[in-house]
Amino acid sequence: METEYFQDFMPSEACFGCGTKNQNGLHIRSYWEDDIATCVWQPQKHHEGWLGLTCGGIIASIIDCHCIATAMATAVKNEDRSLASEPHYLFVTGSMNIRYLQPSPVDSVIRLEAKVTRIKNAKKYSLECAAYVAGEKTAKAEMMALLVYRSDKPEETPAVFRQASR
Repeated sequence: METEYFQDFMPSEACFGCGTKNQNGLHIRSYWEDDIATCVWQPQKHHEGWLGLTCGGIIASIIDCHCIATAMATAVKNEDRSLASEPHYLFVTGSMNIRYLQPSPVDSVIRLEAKVTRIKNAKKYSLECAAYVAGEKTAKAEMMALLVYRSDKPEETPAVFRQASR
């Protein structure tokens, strides 16, 4: 069976972290591995903060985008349907708290593992995410993702997000 990447089913393709058509983006790819949303990503030399270490802002970006994609995929999974089916959802970051536990070398693969821990009013998704390098946890995050667009209810979309959902 071919891996289904969450980002292939998201309404926006422009995002710096996960946009499939952003030429300068990070192009993260998230997928289900059992019940854990997983992303494996290789930083490049130009993602350095300090010499040999991945920039903390880049790590924050991949965690952010991975969690947003995880919220969308969880919403679809909870409805027992495929990622390709309608309606499509768009989530945005409501809040994010990251703790950096140790440096992430720029020459090493970063593995992200995320899961939704709580859903409130079908619109606020709380998530936990951890970053690992060579099996060692290098960062952990708590995030809230907010559902702002449903393709079956575009009239409920706040005005500021209407352009993004097209």
